[in-house]
Amino acid sequence: MRNAQQLIAVDAAALAEVLARLDRIEAKIAPPPKWLTVHEAASRLGCTASTIRRKIAAGEIEARGSGRARMVRLG
Repeated sequence: MRNAQQLIAVDAAALAEVLARLDRIEAKIAPPPKWLTVHEAASRLGCTASTIRRKIAAGEIEARGSGRARMVRLG
């Protein structure tokens, strides 16, 4: 039995929309990075970088590094 190929005509705009939707779905299900900068963590949690630094000092958020290189782990 031979493999049969079938051609299907698809509207280019419709295909582009489907591909864009798939990209958005993939972005939503991708796991978050394990370590984030202080500013990335603040953005994700909807607070300020100062709040993140206070939570680090209080031991509520795990962090490593210092200054601009400080990274925090959420979750």
